[in-house]
Amino acid sequence: TVGGGEGNAASGIGSSVSGGESNEASGLISSVSGGEYNEASGSESAVNGGYNNAASGSASSVSGGEINAASGIGSSVSGGDGNEASGGRSAVNGGYYNEASGVGSAVSGGYDNEATGYSSTVIGGQFNVASQDYSVE
Repeated sequence: TVGGGEGNAASGIGSSVSGGESNEASGLISSVSGGEYNEASGSESAVNGGYNNAASGSASSVSGGEINAASGIGSSVSGGDGNEASGGRSAVNGGYYNEASGVGSAVSGGYDNEATGYSSTVIGGQFNVASQDYSVE
């Protein structure tokens, strides 16, 4: 279902695009609420807005920002710019160019930080890497 906007497509079974421009919901029961050039391709994935964001993991989400990607199963990116949550159940809350690739890992914000270990966390700052399992930077 497409609710409005321009150039939007809801091609997945049970998918929807509420508005915006050039958005696509192609995953099973996926949704895009608005913004521009966003894509929800994972099953039960969602992009709430922003610009050029992608939720490709099953049950993944991107809340907003620009050029963010949630590719891990159950992963999420809350906002910011150029962030990626690729680990299963991983999260990036904001900032710029941060990546959470470890399973259950998280980056709270900052610039160019990485959480690669299992259940690892980077609280903020810049150029920090939490590579050990359960580590905090």
